[in-house]
Amino acid sequence: MLEYITSSYSVALIATIIGLCLIYVYDKFEKKQYTGANYFRFAILIYIATFASLYLVHLASSKLSAGTSITTMFGGGLTNGESTATTSQNPLSTMNEYSKMHLEQFKTGTPTF
Repeated sequence: MLEYITSSYSVALIATIIGLCLIYVYDKFEKKQYTGANYFRFAILIYIATFASLYLVHLASSKLSAGTSITTMFGGGLTNGESTATTSQNPLSTMNEYSKMHLEQFKTGTPTF
């Protein structure tokens, strides 16, 4: 019984029902007045998105359990011959470089209008 409940099809169906309930509540509060065809489209989209997400998670977990390590799957990490001494950096300098690259820079000055 439990394997039927936890199968990808039934979990996607349950997520679709919950999603439609949330859309219905949103519809009543915002008075969008969605038609039955809109709810049907929402249901199809929610079901496909949920099923695809569950399939990708299942695929990734089966690859990890088959012996593929996380570092080879997502890249990065040390190879067998590398040591941590050759790749270590000062974490503060890396943090400062990161913050300098990704901060917004405002150019202030005299306006010309």
